[in-house]
Amino acid sequence: SGICMYPTTGFRLDINGLRAWAVIAVLLYHFEIPGFAGGFAGVDVFFVISGFLMTGIVQRELEEGSFKFLDFWSARARRIIPALLALCVTLLLLGWLALPPSDYKSLASHAVYSLLFISNIEYWLSAGYFDSTSHEKWLLHTWSLSVEWQFYLILPIILWTAWKIKRGTSTQQWTLTVILLTSLLAALLLTPRDGTASFYLLHTRAWELLAGGILSSTSHSHVPEKFRKTLSLTGLTLIA
Repeated sequence: SGICMYPTTGFRLDINGLRAWAVIAVLLYHFEIPGFAGGFAGVDVFFVISGFLMTGIVQRELEEGSFKFLDFWSARARRIIPALLALCVTLLLLGWLALPPSDYKSLASHAVYSLLFISNIEYWLSAGYFDSTSHEKWLLHTWSLSVEWQFYLILPIILWTAWKIKRGTSTQQWTLTVILLTSLLAALLLTPRDGTASFYLLHTRAWELLAGGILSSTSHSHVPEKFRKTLSLTGLTLIA
């Protein structure tokens, strides 16, 4: 998309706007608003954004010689865990007042799975996202956060290894492309056989995150400004 940012901070207003579209689509889907039956695809948009941003961070720090695994992971943890912990505590307090013992026990276990970033695996094993029983799970939405965290653990290892093999982004791009195609093929093969597994698990979702990563590692400086705007509008139209 065309770059739109605050001049001093480099904050990407266009990406924040895309986040807003994705959030609205997901919310309207869950409220069953007519015309938004496909709103859950907003999660796919989030995955692409996450891959774009995280790949950019790792590649930039590798080029600067400042990349450290623990720094990258701790930065992600500081952004995610406090808000997630506050959510889990709040829901556990509300659940104590509102839920019967069996449902509260289930909520407590889901809170643990969410904080361990394996809730996507738990929901895969228990029920599908679109099953009626899933709508009663207060922390169901944390499945996507678990997928992203699992991706955050693996992505820097892949990029660092490719960088050590050959400095520069070309080796990284080829590596990400091969993994993307493998993940996409896995999704295409698994979805007809086990749609729930394909929906929840990292190996069939990674291609979306990697698509953003490949976009991040590709130079856009040669693309005319007018064409960037056209691409942006085309992307929004396709999402709609």
